[in-house]
Amino acid sequence: MGNFEKLSRYPIKSQEYQAALEKRDRGRLRDACEKGWLTMVKLVDALLISRECKPAESHRDRRDKLWEIREKDEEIRKLGFYDRLGAKSYRLHVQGFYEGSLDEKTVAVELTKVKEFTEDVKLVMIGR
Repeated sequence: MGNFEKLSRYPIKSQEYQAALEKRDRGRLRDACEKGWLTMVKLVDALLISRECKPAESHRDRRDKLWEIREKDEEIRKLGFYDRLGAKSYRLHVQGFYEGSLDEKTVAVELTKVKEFTEDVKLVMIGR
């Protein structure tokens, strides 16, 4: 399976998010945040591989490689992939998952941004 095909496997509005809304379950809401964050990670990994980079070995390595690509690729720079990854790391991974401080509406907004990021990465990868 190619990198592009893998992109559609990652859930945007996960079952955890839907269950969290139905049952008012904070644990599942936190899980939905983490799935959103992991979607971002997998998308960036697919992008790195499409740019002939070795897979990232850590979050820092992922950020460093994305920065290198950003410096060479104007489209990636204009789309703000590096900054968007950093924002979702903080909002979904730290505030949403670890702290559990995001409410349902905020999580929905953040997951919508993950979906937008998904579409942007797909467009960039198709354009190659």
